Amino acid sequence: MVKNILVTGAGALLGQGILRMLQICDFPKKIFTADPDPRSTGHWLGDFALYIPKAADDQYIESIRTLVTEHKIDAILVGTDTELIKLSKVHDEFLELYNCKIIVSKLDVIKISNDKFLTAEFLKAHHFPYPVSAMATSMDDLLELKKTVGLPLFAKPIDGARSLGLVKINTHEDLERIYDPQSNLVVQQFLPDTEGEYTSGCIVLDGECKAIVTLKRDLRDGNTYRTYRDEKTSGYDTVIREIAEKLGADGPVNFQFRIVEGKPVIFEINGRFSGTTPLRYFYGVNEVEIILNHYLFGKETPAPELKNGMVMRAWSDVFVENEEMEVFSKDRKLKEPKARFYHFNLKS
Repeated sequence: MVKNILVTGAGALLGQGILRMLQICDFPKKIFTADPDPRSTGHWLGDFALYIPKAADDQYIESIRTLVTEHKIDAILVGTDTELIKLSKVHDEFLELYNCKIIVSKLDVIKISNDKFLTAEFLKAHHFPYPVSAMATSMDDLLELKKTVGLPLFAKPIDGARSLGLVKINTHEDLERIYDPQSNLVVQQFLPDTEGEYTSGCIVLDGECKAIVTLKRDLRDGNTYRTYRDEKTSGYDTVIREIAEKLGADGPVNFQFRIVEGKPVIFEINGRFSGTTPLRYFYGVNEVEIILNHYLFGKETPAPELKNGMVMRAWSDVFVENEEMEVFSKDRKLKEPKARFYHFNLKS
């Protein structure tokens, strides 16, 4: 039976990675793509492109509801952070009313994942390594943090990503300037990158971590552009697996960490697929296929055999004719999108 799968965030790196993995899943499917912008590249990785408003729009959930009922959507894969809270809130409703499975964790998990201070508090409460943290809203807490771990410190928005808004605190005067009773900044101990930065992708189903791939990564403009896997990176899997299960994630969850005194200290949790989801396929895991096989077919995927190596990211290009863009922009939907894809190696 053909399954109708909706992927949101077709314009995001995350959404496009999900779509790439969905395309090669080994079951019959029709792929629906959704995004507020008709120019989003991911629309040309599906079978039916659709317009939706931004997640902040009051009509967002109703537009998703309309698409689910009109196109008999069996599952929704979430391609942007901003949609997680809203879709988590209607997860049970959509499953009961429309038999549509939204691949998203429960609201409390998303709230922890979306807040770097709550992330640190969760890790601390469960006796895992954690970055010592304080909110910039309390000068007393900031002074205690400085006394405990010393300088430098880092301040960042509790819901920030890709190092946006990151501020280094080198002096006591810097600490005083960062204090603000209305601040949304969390101040954390400095985690050295002498051993590099790591990202772990986990698939948690029925409380058990079924697959995990931990990669060392190189960043450019806040995004991963090279990854590595070997015996050392996989050596961190055991503790990350335990954290994923304790968190109570449902489906995909991603952890980013650095190494302090030989232990992984997580500074960010993403309660979703990650931008490195397609890269994990090259090491042996299609996270999207594992999850959809479980929820749509009741089929369990055998433990994957993982490969060691390096992935280097490269740009490719997509050409779309003006006539097609005009139709999509006018109608806000486009059946069987057609484009010409140019691979990194044009000789291919």
